[in-house]
Amino acid sequence: MMTTIVLIGMAGAGKTTVGRALAHHSGWAFVDTDALLAAWWGAPLQAVRDRLGLEGFLDAEADGILRLGVHRAVVATGGSVVYRPQAMAHLAHNGYIVHLDAPLEVIRARITDAASRGLAIRPDQSLEDLYAERAPLYGRFAQLRVDTATTPPKKAAAMIWDQFQALEKT
Repeated sequence: MMTTIVLIGMAGAGKTTVGRALAHHSGWAFVDTDALLAAWWGAPLQAVRDRLGLEGFLDAEADGILRLGVHRAVVATGGSVVYRPQAMAHLAHNGYIVHLDAPLEVIRARITDAASRGLAIRPDQSLEDLYAERAPLYGRFAQLRVDTATTPPKKAAAMIWDQFQALEKT
């Protein structure tokens, strides 16, 4: 039996917004792993990223995920969580993995200040490169994909909950 719903996807895909709506819809708790990472380090996410470097940040993110033990919770992850298979395996152990997806143009429009967002991006990468690199990873781990460009957050939350409930009955 799965006891969490895990949201993955690019920054700007709506993980926090849909996650909060889904938690409200389901009556479950809401956990934002980016917020937890910032709290663990006592600094904004971008400062943590700057301090640790890319690989250190990815390791810290995975370490936080591996420590996470929640039930009856909606978990919004950082977009880079898919780079660490052990973190994804931990999330999938008791979780229903949902990819919140939006086209690159929508992501670009929603990320108004990428420099302070804590993006796990290499200095030589563009947002387009990052999107292209991550898309197959999200697809590999997800059990459900929801287009957040065309689906309002409350409707996305209801769709995810209905799919989750149907899966639990089988």
